[in-house]
Amino acid sequence: MTDFLDSKRLYHAFLGGARAVIHAKDGLNAINVFPVADGDTGSNLAQTMHSIVEDSKIGNTVKETLYTISEAALFGARGNSGIIFAQYINGMHFHLSDDKQMTLHDFSKSVSGGASYAYNAMENPVEGTMITVIKVWSEAISEAANKGIAFQEALMNALDHAKKTLENTPKMLPILRDKGVVDAGAKGFFTFVEGFTLALGNKAYVPKVESLPALSVQEELDEAPTFRYCTEVLVRGEGLSRDAISAHLKPFGDSLIVAGNETKVRVHIHTNEPQNVSDFLSKQGTMIQQKVDDMQNQYDIIHHCKHRIALVTDSVADLPPSLLEKYQIQMIPLPISWDDNVYLDKLTMTTETLLTNISDSKAYPSSSQPNEKAVANQLSFLANHYDEILVLTVAGKLSGTYETMKRAAAGIEANIAVIDTMQNSGAQGLIVKAAAEQIAAGKTFAEVQDFVKQSITRTKIFVSVPNLDAMIRSGRLGEKGGAIGNTLNLKPVVSLSETGAGVVSDIAFSLSGSTNKIVKRVKKMMAQGSVADYAIVHANTPERAEEYTALFTDLVGKAPAYVTGISSIIAMNAGNGCVAIAIQLEGEK
Repeated sequence: MTDFLDSKRLYHAFLGGARAVIHAKDGLNAINVFPVADGDTGSNLAQTMHSIVEDSKIGNTVKETLYTISEAALFGARGNSGIIFAQYINGMHFHLSDDKQMTLHDFSKSVSGGASYAYNAMENPVEGTMITVIKVWSEAISEAANKGIAFQEALMNALDHAKKTLENTPKMLPILRDKGVVDAGAKGFFTFVEGFTLALGNKAYVPKVESLPALSVQEELDEAPTFRYCTEVLVRGEGLSRDAISAHLKPFGDSLIVAGNETKVRVHIHTNEPQNVSDFLSKQGTMIQQKVDDMQNQYDIIHHCKHRIALVTDSVADLPPSLLEKYQIQMIPLPISWDDNVYLDKLTMTTETLLTNISDSKAYPSSSQPNEKAVANQLSFLANHYDEILVLTVAGKLSGTYETMKRAAAGIEANIAVIDTMQNSGAQGLIVKAAAEQIAAGKTFAEVQDFVKQSITRTKIFVSVPNLDAMIRSGRLGEKGGAIGNTLNLKPVVSLSETGAGVVSDIAFSLSGSTNKIVKRVKKMMAQGSVADYAIVHANTPERAEEYTALFTDLVGKAPAYVTGISSIIAMNAGNGCVAIAIQLEGEK
């Protein structure tokens, strides 16, 4: 190679490094024991690298090129390792002059600045991890530049230093020494610079067939996580202060990393308060991306997996947390967009928060289907711990979630069935609960699917809507028709058709009249068969929920399976004060 880098060479070198890490994904996952042995360091780094490969471009100058790479890295960054790497690249860009090409001396200033940026992004940098190899590699580049060594020779020398440091990481961290592995993040960075160096020397990276230790994640997760939720948020704004954000979020948990610049910041934190983290960040700028992983749930699956069949649903299904935990039901949150911010239903956006703030907001929230890659990642994790996976989604007529789940499942090598429940809210919840009970009873995968398909035809929901305001603002009802309805004080009863489409099944002129209409509907269902289960769900109206509980306990002859609040997504469309009964009839034994 020549003794300088231009935009094209820099771009292809980064792609060489990124592809090397993508090839090494499984090996990195296999040795992931620190800071949490969740076997995803390789996946997180690979996703970050995929973003670089897919979204970075060659600019007119090396700084422009590195800017596109740094933006792609920050946008695609996942996990501790991915965010540290993204911050390193952001620091490289910040310390690079805007020239057509860069010498080794320019490159050394860039990588040294990147190392400082990465260190400063971490609340508590731990030596023996990725950050240590970053520092050593960058220092070796700077030392070579000061000695006037040729570019390629400097890179090979720095690669050698990085390799020795990587091999030394078990001496720095007892957990690595005890497990007989090097740090996964550190090895990920070494793999990147190896691919980077080979690409600049016009050599292809050849994935190595390694004799990896036979690590079992079940053996590595010796302790439950201190904080439950691994929370990541990407914020866009003006004049963002990483130091101020870090200082405010520090009391919320641990493993805090704040990476980025004045216009875009990615936050990573382990916390029990993802909603409070989200509330704060929404005031700093616009949240354009969120990810929240339940580490306690992951730990329970790895250590205390109860059944052979994994049961997955989405956050539109209304079930109390106690039932989710009892049956290890996996819930994938749907995104909610509001005032340009992105939230996650039931994790960073609760019904109470939404209903408290919605009346004063000029904008109205909307929901969308979950991110396909995020769903695929979740299904891949489950496939490692279960024989089969059953996914039960909200009605396809109401959301694209069913199609998203199907596409995600199609890319996973596992026995996965995705079923459209043609229901939502408490009705969807009852179907999920019934499926969980079948799984717990030891039924086969085929038997559970057959039971679910029968349950769908035997389950209904009836929602008493106190006014039409939410239906008008959400676009479910035209303003003219809604205004007339409100003038007449109409109280509709909303349900779902046999195909899962929303319908107004009855109209009343008072809440008591609405309740009477629902009672008649329930009696009509009871004439067709015995009630297997029913549930009461409500939107911030416990008084009405208590009224319905007493009424239907007397009518049905038993208490509801559960009483719980509805999801933010249902609240957006039905409004504050709505209450519903979901009812399921007995089927074949």
